[in-house]
Amino acid sequence: MGRDLYPVFLDLSGRTVVVVGGGVVAADRTARLAACGARVRLVSPEVLPALGEMVADGRIAEHHARGYEDGDLDGAVLVIAATNDADVNRRVRDDARGMGAEVNVADDPAGSTAVIPAVVRQGDLALAITTGGASPVLTRRIREDLQQRFGPGWAGLIDLLAETREELVATYPDIAARRVAVEELLDSGIVERVAADGPDACRVQVREALGIVGAASEAA
Repeated sequence: MGRDLYPVFLDLSGRTVVVVGGGVVAADRTARLAACGARVRLVSPEVLPALGEMVADGRIAEHHARGYEDGDLDGAVLVIAATNDADVNRRVRDDARGMGAEVNVADDPAGSTAVIPAVVRQGDLALAITTGGASPVLTRRIREDLQQRFGPGWAGLIDLLAETREELVATYPDIAARRVAVEELLDSGIVERVAADGPDACRVQVREALGIVGAASEAA
């Protein structure tokens, strides 16, 4: 049985994350980190063209074009060890642990304190999947299945629910009653309608289904 990992989403905006390595795994991790607003420090003497592009356009804040050295992890809250040298990866892992940073080692899930999951995104909806390193193929298959299951209609509905959140709470101060109202909306086929017609066309319908009165015309 694998470790009982605690799932969590991190706000890395403006925070330093160090990626050691310049290959495919490093490029994938770096692109995802940059998209989340992390301040990426890349350490690798050679990098794939995709990483070179990210350095050129500023998505990578720092690039040290050399091997890993002491001090490269200073200020990092998360470290990615993704070289093709197991000894270097172990050194990065040990240094990260020693300074209290979380670390993901590409070739050593068991030695990592942070597992990087596969992610399905639709707007503000994010679904993270991991098999604890047991089977990347299975992880990918589950991600593909979830991508089919949770299409753009879910992202649109989430946006509409975010718009109505304060009014929904005011209309249903009781949490149980609020839950029933949202569940009835979900059971009404609203996701399919939002996917087909778009969120703007469904805004009034969502408000009416939730029993939110007032300002409906302005919201439309």
